[in-house]
Amino acid sequence: MKFLIQIPQLIYAGAEKVMVHFANDLVSRGHEVEILEIYDRGFLKSQFDSRVTFHCICSREYSKRYYASFEEIKKEKNLLHKLEKCGKLAFSKIVGYRKFAEKLATEYYKEKQYDVAINYLETESPKFLLNAIYARKYIQWYHIDVANLDKPEITDEMIPYFEKMDSIICVAESARNSFVERYPQLEDKTHVIYNFFDVDDIVKKAEEPFTYRAAKLGIPVMLSVGRMTSQKQYIRFLNVLSRLKKDRIVFQWYVLGEGQEKATIEKRIKDLHLENCVFLEGIADNPYKYMKHCDLFVLPSGWEGFPTVTVEAKILGCPVLATDVSGIREQLVNGETGWIVDNNENAIYEGVKYLLEHPEIRCKLRSNNMKQILDSEEKYQRFMKLC
Repeated sequence: MKFLIQIPQLIYAGAEKVMVHFANDLVSRGHEVEILEIYDRGFLKSQFDSRVTFHCICSREYSKRYYASFEEIKKEKNLLHKLEKCGKLAFSKIVGYRKFAEKLATEYYKEKQYDVAINYLETESPKFLLNAIYARKYIQWYHIDVANLDKPEITDEMIPYFEKMDSIICVAESARNSFVERYPQLEDKTHVIYNFFDVDDIVKKAEEPFTYRAAKLGIPVMLSVGRMTSQKQYIRFLNVLSRLKKDRIVFQWYVLGEGQEKATIEKRIKDLHLENCVFLEGIADNPYKYMKHCDLFVLPSGWEGFPTVTVEAKILGCPVLATDVSGIREQLVNGETGWIVDNNENAIYEGVKYLLEHPEIRCKLRSNNMKQILDSEEKYQRFMKLC
C-alpha cells in the first residue's frame, strides 16, 4: 500500500519521533511511505529508513525565493537586495506565503494517488489533505488529551474536517474517552492505537558509551526529556528541587530539550541557586544513552496525551516518577513499575524526596509490564483494519 503522512515539521519532539518508528515499520513490511512536511526543518530525516521519501510544502528553496522577514530587511546593507527582500515580504503578506505554497503543492499532487493519507498531528488541520490529496482513506492521529487543553477550541475548529476523515486514532484509552466525551458524534470513527516504538533501535543506541558531564559518585542523577514549554512544568519542578536542596538532599537533574521557556528556566535556575545541580543539555540526537545511565527518570508534566519518553525510559529499565497525566496509568503500575504522583508541587516533592532517599525502591521500579504497548505486530494489525 502507498501511504502519505503529513506533519508540520520534523523536529525533535515526542510525536515526531514515534512517527519515525511508525514510518520505518511500514516500509519494513513492504509499503511505500511519503512524508509531507509543511515547513522544512527536517531534523529527523536521517533517522528514517532510506526507502521513505519526502516532500515539503514550504520548502527552503520556496522560502528563499518568496519570503523575507523584517529582521532580514533591517540587516541588509545592499540597497538592491533590500528592495528585493521588501518585494518578497510584500508578496508573502498580500498573496500569502503559505497559501501560494499550498497552491503549488496542489499542482504537484494533482496526478498522484495514495491508498491512505494520514494527518499525523492534531495541531495541523487536515484541510490540505482532504482538498489536495487523492486517497482511498483519510486518517487523523490525535496525540493529546482534549480535557487538559488550555484552548480546546483549537480542536473544536477542526471538527468539521475531522468529520470528513474515515478514522481518528487516539494514542491512549484515557485520551479517547476525553475526545469522545467532548465530540460524541465522532465516537464510531475513534480508535486507540498506542505509539510505535523500535525497541531494538532504542536498546542499540543506549549502548553508546556515555558519562554525564558533571556526575559525581554517590549523587543520584535525575533526567527529564522534553521541550521547554509550559506543558512540561519545568519551572514548577525547579521549585521542587529548591525545596529538596534546602532539605540537604543531594541530586543532579539533567534536561534534554529546547523551547520557548528556556530563558525563563535559566533565570529561575540562577534565582534558586541551582547552577551546580541542574544542567540543561539542549537537544540530543541520542537521548537513550542518557536514559540508560540515569538513576531516576522524571516526567513532571502538567498534561500529556500519552507520554512517549516514559515508555522509552522503561524500555531501558529506568525507574520512572511521573505526574498522573493521561496515558501514564496505561504504562505504569504505581509502586511496582513506576511511581505516579498527583499533579501538584507538594506531591511531586514528596515523591522525588522518597525515591532519592530510598535507592532500593528505585531499583524495584526498574521492572516493566509494557508487552501490550510494545507489541508492534498487534498495533500494525489494528491499524491496517482501518486502511
